[in-house]
This record gives sequence, C-alpha cells and structure tokens, in this order.
Amino acid sequence: MVGNIIHTVPSITPTDKEKPITRSFPGHFDEPRLAAQSTVLTVHGGTPILRRRESGDIPEFTQGFWKHGRFYGDWRRDKYQFPIDKEETNRYDIFHKFFLLARHEEAFSYPINKPNPRVLDLGTGTGIWAINVAEDYLKNAHIMAVDLNRIQPALIPRNMQTIQFDLEEASWEPLLKDCDLIHMRLLLGSIHNNLWAATYRKAFEHTAPGGYIEQVEMNWLPSWEGTDIPAHSSFLEWAQKFLQGMDGFQRSARVSTGNVRAMMEAAGYVNFEERTIRCYVNPWCSDPGEKRVAQWFNLCLIDGVQAMSLAPMVENLGMSIEQVNELREAVKSECCKLRYHAYCVMHIWTARRPTR
Repeated sequence: MVGNIIHTVPSITPTDKEKPITRSFPGHFDEPRLAAQSTVLTVHGGTPILRRRESGDIPEFTQGFWKHGRFYGDWRRDKYQFPIDKEETNRYDIFHKFFLLARHEEAFSYPINKPNPRVLDLGTGTGIWAINVAEDYLKNAHIMAVDLNRIQPALIPRNMQTIQFDLEEASWEPLLKDCDLIHMRLLLGSIHNNLWAATYRKAFEHTAPGGYIEQVEMNWLPSWEGTDIPAHSSFLEWAQKFLQGMDGFQRSARVSTGNVRAMMEAAGYVNFEERTIRCYVNPWCSDPGEKRVAQWFNLCLIDGVQAMSLAPMVENLGMSIEQVNELREAVKSECCKLRYHAYCVMHIWTARRPTR
C-alpha cells in the first residue's frame, strides 16, 4: 500500500495542553494489512501555572536567514547547522514523544529526591523536555533551558526559565549552578570537536555534589536484525554521508562511548554508566510497545532527513539540493519496507559528581 498521510500540525506549546494533538504516522508501509495509524501526542499532562518569558524575547522568525530552501538561525551563525523553521521545530516535539516511548515514559534516569532540585537543560531546542519535566516530573524544580536559538514558546511554566546562550563560551557564568541534573539530548553535531572536553568540565562545575549529568544521543549508522539486508542501503549511504558532512564542520555527530566516558571522567565525574536501546525504523515487530516506538521513530527519521542533510551534504560534500532530496526519497522508501529490520541505537550516558 502506497500513500502519504503525513499531516503538518502546529508547533506544540504549553497552551495546547488541553488540546491533544493528533499526528498521523506515515501510511506507506509496504504491507496491505498495515492500516494507516494515528496517535494522540499528549505531553503536557499537568495543570501548570504559566508565565510569559522574561525580556520580551518571544521568538521572531525574522531572526534568521534562508539557505538551501530552509530557515536557519543567525545568532552565532553557522554554529548550528540545522534549520529552525516550523517543520523542524514540529519534528523536535515529535522526537520528544519518541524518546519518552522508547524509555517507557522516563524523562531522566535516576530519581531526584530533593524538595527543590535545580536542573540545567543544555541544547533545549523548543524546550519541550524542560517544559514536560517542569509540569509532570519535577514540579518544584528550578529549571533553566539553554539554547543558541530562541525557538521556545512564549508561555512557559513558572518554575522554568529560558536563556539564549552559546555553550562554546569560555565562561558559563550566566547559567544555573549547583544543579542536581544536567541534561543533554541530541547535542552531538552542535559542539565543536575541540570543545567537548571543556563542555564536560564546565558542566561538572555547574553540577552539585552528588548530582549527575545525563546525555542522550542516537547512533545514526543503521544495523539490521536478520539476514534480509538491502544490497545497497540508501539508509546506510545517508548516514555515512551525514556523518562525513558533519565532520567537515568539525562538529562530529558520531557516537563514541569511549571518548565520552574519558572526557566525563577527566572532568571529574564518577560512576559512568551507559544504557542502550535498540530503535527499529519501521513497525515490523510483533511487540505492541516496540511497534509503537518504531512508528514514531519512522516519522521522526523520515521528516528529519532533509533538515539534517542539507548543510552537511551541500556545503561539505558538493551535493545539490536535488540530490539530497533524491537520497531522502530513497531513504524513505527503504525505511518503510517491512522486510528490512533496520534499527539505530539510542545511547544514554550518565555520571555523577562525587559528594566530596
């Protein structure tokens, strides 16, 4: 069955909390028995008191520029290599739902039992993780959400603040200190290769004794379960070219647990742990939970290939926009063939600051 029932929906904001948003999954999987499916994305489950962001810094989409047919942020131009337009911010919110499902509604790894914890969310994007945590997980926390781009909603929970800040700055003086949790998600590709060690050192300085850091990343290089593997995988070709293109910016998106552990421990963290989750790119599996995760991951991936690819491949690999779009269509076709049991691996790294 071939068809396209992906619908564009508005960005999710806290004011949408009473209006569940229906997002339809791609309906182009290649077996007739798979009917088009839809689900309701409910992220804001609480009843928070909202406040308007300080400084009147409501995001204006004039604060950027167009290239490769997409809209990019212009503050500290060319540090963040991906668009910040509505299509992409929608995908950030969808990605949050995928992460929650893959982690069984776990927003972070360890319980935080302090009455008024402090949380720093680095590379917050639309702020959806921070908003979700402020509303539903740590209602008494003080949460600071940090990003290079002002793409967070104007109304946020009262226990949350946002700040536009460049994490590559030598000093993090404006950022929240003595944090019980420092959270990063999909930050690979946003930090210069030579500045990751300094990033972990500064994160350590902002972690309270006994607090911990958590970083969640995707390894975009696919693997396959079983023996039915494409003779020429467009998905693998895309992943290799994406990573090669990001290497050209000196902002690697490659997963290296050994390097991360070494840098975290050099910064002073202890008790490093890694957890991995296998994430299938289409719902071939029989387990209902895995199938649902796969449906959301498929939507995130297919919607995101172009945005992730344009700058790295056009600017560093010499590809045209048309070639990028052709590769995207090939990836879409392959990832929706249920006979191919491809998956990517989610990596969750945690470490603690010693109590003394």
